[in-house]
Amino acid sequence: MKFNFSEKCAGSHLFGVSFCERRDRLVIGEFKSTLDAKGRMNIPLKLREEMGNDLVLAKTIGTACIKVYSKEDWQKLVARINELPQVKTQSIKRFLFGSAYEISADKQGRVSVPQPLREYATLTADVVVVGLEGTAEIWDKASWVKFNENTNNEDLTELALELGI
Repeated sequence: MKFNFSEKCAGSHLFGVSFCERRDRLVIGEFKSTLDAKGRMNIPLKLREEMGNDLVLAKTIGTACIKVYSKEDWQKLVARINELPQVKTQSIKRFLFGSAYEISADKQGRVSVPQPLREYATLTADVVVVGLEGTAEIWDKASWVKFNENTNNEDLTELALELGI
């Protein structure tokens, strides 16, 4: 898959769908939150302002964390996947669509993270929400720290140079 890095929102693509077509949307940053005993957590106000209160949570392909989509962006992703040959997308559909949940934030900005997603991402009490421009990810704090510790800056530099960013 090739990305068009001349876009203002480079890198926020999945299956050719840009999650940054609204140029005023800027879902970035790292936010700490806490998962309560009922599996609820606060979605940061900045993210709710950018993505809305009605969201879709799903497993992230290739990483044990939860992807957060606005409903609009989820619908674009579904439409794009459905345009591709079913024989090539069936496993992806099972993985993504089977793990997806529509959720809405309450008046306090809390959402209930479904148990299967909490288990997939091994969420404990401390979580981190990471903005990825048009989407976000929910990580267990310890997993996020480990991911960052294992990130090789030389590899990132090489990749950035290769991609021209």
